Amino acid sequence: MSIGGGMLTTERAAGNFAYNSSDGSSPFVNERFSSSRGTGEAWSLVWRYKKFLAFVITVGALLSLLLSFALPAEYAATSAIVFDRNDTRPYEAVVEAQKQERDKSSMDTELDIIRSRVFMGTVVDALNLVADPFYNSYLSVAEPNALSLVVRRISGWFLGGEERDGRRAPTNRIISETAQRDRAITTLLGTFTVDRKGDSLALTITVRQPSPIQAAAVADAIARHYVEWTSNLKSVATSETIKYLRQQSDELAVSITKREREIAAFTATSDLTFDPKDDLLRARTEQLNEQFTLARVDEAGEWAKVNEAKARLASGGEEDIGKVVTSDLLTSLRTEGARLQRLRGQLTSKFGNNHPLVIDADAEIASNRKMILDEASRILQELENNARVASIRVKNFEQAVSVLQDRVQSRNLAEIRRRELERDLLSEQKRYDAVELRLSALDPDREQFKATAMVSSFAEVPVQPSFPQPLFIFGAGLVGSSLLALMGMIILDNLDSRIHSSRTVSAILGRPNIVSVPGCALKHDVAKETGSRLLADENSGLAIAARTLCLAWKTIDSSPGSKVVMFTSTSRRDGKTMLSVAMAASAQREGLSTILVDLSAGAVNAYSVTSSRGLANSPIAGSDLKHMVTRSPSYPFLDVLTGRPSLQQYRELFNALRQHYDLVIVDTPATDTAQDAIWLSAHVDSIFVIGVLHKTRQAALVDLVERLNLNHAFIIGGIINSAADHGSSVKRIDWTIARNMLASLRVFSLKRST
Repeated sequence: MSIGGGMLTTERAAGNFAYNSSDGSSPFVNERFSSSRGTGEAWSLVWRYKKFLAFVITVGALLSLLLSFALPAEYAATSAIVFDRNDTRPYEAVVEAQKQERDKSSMDTELDIIRSRVFMGTVVDALNLVADPFYNSYLSVAEPNALSLVVRRISGWFLGGEERDGRRAPTNRIISETAQRDRAITTLLGTFTVDRKGDSLALTITVRQPSPIQAAAVADAIARHYVEWTSNLKSVATSETIKYLRQQSDELAVSITKREREIAAFTATSDLTFDPKDDLLRARTEQLNEQFTLARVDEAGEWAKVNEAKARLASGGEEDIGKVVTSDLLTSLRTEGARLQRLRGQLTSKFGNNHPLVIDADAEIASNRKMILDEASRILQELENNARVASIRVKNFEQAVSVLQDRVQSRNLAEIRRRELERDLLSEQKRYDAVELRLSALDPDREQFKATAMVSSFAEVPVQPSFPQPLFIFGAGLVGSSLLALMGMIILDNLDSRIHSSRTVSAILGRPNIVSVPGCALKHDVAKETGSRLLADENSGLAIAARTLCLAWKTIDSSPGSKVVMFTSTSRRDGKTMLSVAMAASAQREGLSTILVDLSAGAVNAYSVTSSRGLANSPIAGSDLKHMVTRSPSYPFLDVLTGRPSLQQYRELFNALRQHYDLVIVDTPATDTAQDAIWLSAHVDSIFVIGVLHKTRQAALVDLVERLNLNHAFIIGGIINSAADHGSSVKRIDWTIARNMLASLRVFSLKRST
């Protein structure tokens, strides 16, 4: 950038020393949050908050000690129960369930049972824990200890639930015995634990209580009563099972007798026999069926003969009659007819057809035929009569068989009913046998059932309390307070936006840090002694820093005509004036003609300059500089120009100073009081930005650098001042957070009380 009016400047590429930010924020603002911390940075962080860490850890350790000695002592007593491998349950109906091997599920069930309120009620009743104020909180208790009173008062003060003196307002309530017993059971459940190791069959019972004697007594009572209670449950279940089985046996015996009588009566009334051989009805039916079959066969044969004979007689002659019917008379008639036929044949052959003997023979033959027909008709009538008799006989048999079939059907139904009664009787008998078999195995008069668990270890009266343990509480409190302190340190560090590392300044500026000034004072009275300190000790930190600044200016800003150097910072009391004086004095000692331009009105006394004529009182010209420049008595051979020129005089002033001096150092006001440094950056050749560790805030430094980049200012580098009072700042932050927390808590308590 070229500045007119004879001003000697050089063209510099802004991209070489300034960064561009599209969103207006620096990419290095959160550098300390995004980058990983090294060992040195972590130690620096711890050292920076050492007082806070020491305070939190000390308070936590003291509170742990106070709690370890103020908390009431608690004693632990332990007893044990061992179970048998096999769990016998004789009252079970299934044989497989009467004796089972205990597995994980059964032991888990035992754990649940021993923690049940039903069993705890038996322990409460046995030990009369309802009368113990420790278990029955409805009873009046002794005065609480000092720690309890303090906690109660604090909670009452914040929450408004207690009186000011720490005592609860008296209440007159009538509590039922059931409610008191339930409260004692609930308290007892909260004071003991039951556990087992792995697949062990032993249960360990641990009771914790302020009284060691009562803790041992309660642990023994729980173990002993659990064994007795489970054995009693099995005994009661067995007795109830036996009672039920005996009742069932009596009922089944009565039912069996009733069934037998019913079967006998039904058999008698239904004409039934128990032996099939004695069943006459069935035998008669079978015999009649056989006769009926034979009769029907005979009937069919008789009617077949009648029908055959009628058919022969109707279709044939006398020759076919003999094929159908026969008798002695018919046989003799047929023989006589054959003889007459032979005789007629002989007579015809001898005498002819008209011979009287032949005629007599014909008459005898005709008579013989008539007699045969009459005999055949008689025989046919006799066959019809026999057939009718056979039909009547068949009908009679059919009627008799039908009657017997009805009786047999009725007998079959009665037989079915009898079989049903017999099945019912058999079922009752089987049930009776099963009940008697169960009774023989469950008879309590014959066998005494053994418990499947036993107390393997009784509790010893504890001597040392199990809680609190001072060493453990102190160690836990120390570790917890340390973690809390570390978390608080991290939170405070995240909330703290100040710069604590020179690397952060370098990252924000985009330029390296030129020098770090240790112990650089911030007050004007110390700044007045800068010249004497530089003259007295050339190897002091301030002298070395001043020489380093001069060398950096000569090396980095080595362009021709570059003489004007500006010092700027974000806030007052950053050591800017003292550093500018130190650099000017060092340059003067090196033989450079140097002038210090002070544009900060509040720093006039730092140079011991009293000039009645200021820059703003007259126009600037080369011949008038001698009247404006004053030589400081505190810094020999150092010219000082104080005051503030008008807006149009900056260019002429710097051009005139370039012609008369080798180095022009400009001390500008801090940007939190005036913005002159922002706009002066367009007229100077180079800039030193001062950052104070533990004081300068990142946002302010980023804002300063971004605004300087608007004028394409050339920043040589940063100067780190490590003289800020960090401890007081941390204290202010810590007490501010504490006051805010107390105020919030107080508001919350007021809301609760209202």
